[in-house]
Amino acid sequence: MLYTKCYISNSIDLWDKSQLDKLFLFSKAQNICWDISGLLLYNEGTFLQVLEGENDEVEKLLTKIKRDKRHNQITVLMDKPIKQRLFKNFKTGLVSSKNEKELMKLKSKIQLPKTSKYAKSLRAILYSFTLPQQSLIGYDI
Repeated sequence: MLYTKCYISNSIDLWDKSQLDKLFLFSKAQNICWDISGLLLYNEGTFLQVLEGENDEVEKLLTKIKRDKRHNQITVLMDKPIKQRLFKNFKTGLVSSKNEKELMKLKSKIQLPKTSKYAKSLRAILYSFTLPQQSLIGYDI
């Protein structure tokens, strides 16, 4: 069964673009192996991540993420079965507040006219992260 889990956490240290790029490349490679899709956002010490995939795989990955000492105060905001993935074919790469085109792509993905309950819930969670901000950096995983 397809499942989604979304969490927010605080990083122990502020991350620069180079560190975030390395994290993204590692995450993307792992997620391909585990058939997990989703979105990873970072803003001034806060991570927000959406994971989508088979329940067992998503749960294993979230358990691994919770043990990662680079962040703390992990709060799961969404944990539910889904009918289909929102981010399976979301080909955006880096999303930053300085790239309005990429922000619009992300917004359009979660604001479709006949959107699912899942997308509506996610839109509420992601809203503040999709506002133009000086240091917002995000990755489609």
